[in-house]
Amino acid sequence: MKTTTDTENIKLTEKDQLLIELLKTNARESNASLARKIGVSRATVQERISRLEKAEIIQGYTVKINHEKLHKNFKAIVMVNAENKAFLETFIALEKMPYIQTVHSLSGEWDWSMFISAPSFDDFQQCITDINKLAGVKSTVSHIIMKTRLDRKRDILVGYEDL
Repeated sequence: MKTTTDTENIKLTEKDQLLIELLKTNARESNASLARKIGVSRATVQERISRLEKAEIIQGYTVKINHEKLHKNFKAIVMVNAENKAFLETFIALEKMPYIQTVHSLSGEWDWSMFISAPSFDDFQQCITDINKLAGVKSTVSHIIMKTRLDRKRDILVGYEDL
């Protein structure tokens, strides 16, 4: 196995890539199980994981949330135009809003896109009202999510048959 310790130039083997894919599917899978699937020892799996963490290829572990089970059934993508002078203050305020799941900085016509998951339309509407009250927000446009067709974070393809 040829690797380099330089985190900028780490070379991933096929087994490293398979390990990453397996961890993306289930980050809690035991090293022994991962070792069997990859065809290496448990100690080798631990060494590879440590090397990938040190190289910041693996930056953390997360939990998959089923928003339907949490009764967060109303989902939308919201586009935001923000004023540069209040950018940081606006982002800090957005970070405190519980229904905002992700915020992405964009190039082009919009400054941010946000994924919002709320229990109801009324909760979503209040969230949008709160967003629009922020001094740094110039405008928003909401796109209601009707159905999720592909969710790579959850590794599922939904509703393919009726595309």
